[in-house]
Amino acid sequence: MAVAAPDAGVVPELFIDASAAPGGDGSRTRPFRALADAPAHGRLRLASGVYPGGVVLEDVELVGGPAVVLAATAPATCVRTRGTVRLEQVQVQGGASGVVVESGRATLASVSLSGQRGPAVEVGAGAELVVTGSTFQASVSSFPGVRVLPGGKAELAQVRFQGPFRRAVDASQPAALRLSGVQSQDAVSGLWLSGGTALVESMEVRGGRGPGIYVAGGMLQLRDVRVGGHEYGLLTGDGARVEGRGLRSAGAERAGLALVMSKGTLEDVHVESAGPMGGVQLVGSEVRIRGLEVQGGRSSGLVARNAQLTLEGGTFVGPRAPDPAEGDAIQIRGGRATLGSLRVQDCSGIGVLAAEAASVTLGRTTVSGAAVAGLAVETEASLTATEVSIERTNGPAVLVTERATARLRSMIARANRDGPLWAECSQGVEVEIDGWGGDASPVPAPCVHGAWAIIPRR
Repeated sequence: MAVAAPDAGVVPELFIDASAAPGGDGSRTRPFRALADAPAHGRLRLASGVYPGGVVLEDVELVGGPAVVLAATAPATCVRTRGTVRLEQVQVQGGASGVVVESGRATLASVSLSGQRGPAVEVGAGAELVVTGSTFQASVSSFPGVRVLPGGKAELAQVRFQGPFRRAVDASQPAALRLSGVQSQDAVSGLWLSGGTALVESMEVRGGRGPGIYVAGGMLQLRDVRVGGHEYGLLTGDGARVEGRGLRSAGAERAGLALVMSKGTLEDVHVESAGPMGGVQLVGSEVRIRGLEVQGGRSSGLVARNAQLTLEGGTFVGPRAPDPAEGDAIQIRGGRATLGSLRVQDCSGIGVLAAEAASVTLGRTTVSGAAVAGLAVETEASLTATEVSIERTNGPAVLVTERATARLRSMIARANRDGPLWAECSQGVEVEIDGWGGDASPVPAPCVHGAWAIIPRR
């Protein structure tokens, strides 16, 4: 039976009901029985029921309801889309994949996907995916929730991933990727980005055993991201660029943040109770951080190896490690670092360590309660410290050894068990002092030069 032509500009709405009698015309009173009976284009409204998958949708709007299910079994794909397609209030169950966006733009609104034996959704090159208010449920591990192939685009808002996905979102050189209000629970990794660009806002990642967020060779922008547990909160690889504000990592098994051969600009970063690789780990990277807080942890608060670091404004409480060599608040090994406006409290090692020919500038900083020393310079490193206050260490306020150089200006040291300065002159060190206050003066020595204030008696 022919369907009446719609008015110009009005999309006709046709009805489908899996329990309807055969021979319907798509009207509300005589709905089609199957998707295959309906025209290839237009707006289709599905009644509650289970509909066979393995379908190709092109320029179609498919609207379901609370109990509308599209089901398929592997190796079939449940839904393939081309052109402009919208799925709304539909459950997609089973199939080798749930939805494959082959071309055009596909929108999934209030859709749930479960039971797939491969990626729940895959976005092809040049295709675009938009997902809002939807849920992805993994039934088997080793597969991603959303896979974006090179050149594809994806935007996810208010989406929840549940279960052991290998990666909630896996994107390789996407043309564009945006995640907003996304939650990942128990996926090995929440986001895995290889090349391309991505913007991530208000994302929460918990319960996995791999890096919460990983990027290599691409550009990642982060805003208000929280990672609980995981191997790393954020891990970057060679060629990555990261910009972010409001990044929080708690309970990482290895390190809260680890940037490797990358460039980064980060603001308002919080790391709590990180594992044996430290709160923040920087390797061969160029990084600027403004506002860093590291609390607790089983190793050093921040470790930079052959990196270029600028850190302005930071608080380090702890760490407390069984081995004093692992309990430093800040370690700079090789490379260059400019550090300012820091507060270091109660670490089980050294407050700030410069080592392995590192060049470190430190200013406007307080160190209290360090177990080994407030500042330490060793192995041909150089440190310029200005307006630094050190108190209550179990060793000296400043320790200089192994051909290192220290320039100390306007220093204050109080209540340090082994005095204000320990310089190993026999090891070829050089110390220059310009202004020193506190409860004791450094002891004159052949390698200690300059002038310092006379300490008044109290």
